[in-house]
Amino acid sequence: MRFAHISDLHLGIRICDVKMAEDQLFILDQIADIIEAHKPDGVFISGDIYDRPIPPEESVEMLSAFLTRIRKAGPEIYMISGNHDSPERIDFATELLGSAGIHISGKYEGKIKKITKEDRYGEADIYLLPFIKPSYVNNCLPEEEKIESTDYDAAVRKVLSDIRPDREKRNIILTHQFVQGATRSDSEEVLVGFIDAISADIFDDFDYVALGHLHKRQHIKRDTLLYPGTPLKYSFKEEKNEKSVTFVELKGKGDIKISTVPLMAKRDMRNIEGAFEDVMKRKSDDYVRVVLTDEIPIPFAFNKLRNSYPNILKLEYAKTKDFASQIKTDTDLKEKTPLELFEDFYFKVNGRRPDDEQKRFMAEIIEEGKI
Repeated sequence: MRFAHISDLHLGIRICDVKMAEDQLFILDQIADIIEAHKPDGVFISGDIYDRPIPPEESVEMLSAFLTRIRKAGPEIYMISGNHDSPERIDFATELLGSAGIHISGKYEGKIKKITKEDRYGEADIYLLPFIKPSYVNNCLPEEEKIESTDYDAAVRKVLSDIRPDREKRNIILTHQFVQGATRSDSEEVLVGFIDAISADIFDDFDYVALGHLHKRQHIKRDTLLYPGTPLKYSFKEEKNEKSVTFVELKGKGDIKISTVPLMAKRDMRNIEGAFEDVMKRKSDDYVRVVLTDEIPIPFAFNKLRNSYPNILKLEYAKTKDFASQIKTDTDLKEKTPLELFEDFYFKVNGRRPDDEQKRFMAEIIEEGKI
């Protein structure tokens, strides 16, 4: 029995207010190509299908076309909701879709959905556990059994205690939670104090844990407790991360082989740093964050950089970042002239005093009453 594992599509996401729909359509087509070529028995999609509870119309159409294409290729689909999804919307027509081989669990209502498949090695149980909060679990419990509203670990333990997997079988679970020991990315939602963290030992009864939620591909404690990561980079800190489709082959009990097939984005996400003139000599169609090392801000730099980088998303200055923490409010501001205030600010930002020409230019502006 062989499965493809993907997660965190975040359809409809915007980065720096730029729509990623074209890039997402490109990568979904590539994933579908890979699935058609490798012919797995099933495809796991472990939550955060959309980037927000009410997704754009084009994102819904994109998902519909993607699911239709891979189901026509043969593999059954197993999908859960994530913390970005609307459980009720993901749950639409689940019974009808289940009869067509698309198994979905969007809303937790006191019971985990289980699908049993069989091959020459025997039966395998696949459990679908959508993203849960303690409040979701408490809604299904009598008053005397309710758990603390911040105890995510207890919530997941309570849910799993009700299913008691058969340890003689191969057991798989799809879940969308933050497991302790994992590394978060800055494009993910983070709860204060990591109160949503749960222990990896919760899943000891499962041969493979198809995790979703974290954007970097990684496993926790064992190779078979795995986050496949997002299919695209959604943060500039992910510049060096590699994206892929994970394949999981289950033979007999305890005999699992994991492999990956790389994904290539339509546009990469890159950081570029240097002086304005040097940076302008290069060109790229990728999504870029440019960090300029010039001491003096370049007028209309962002628009000028578009000539070389049509998909530039961010512009920053290295000096501004370095000296920003040193800027403080003086108690004697009222006693300083506007030109003196300019000189102080320039020094704190650039690490040196303005030259005579710069001071004359600023003095003229002040004299004309432009500031």
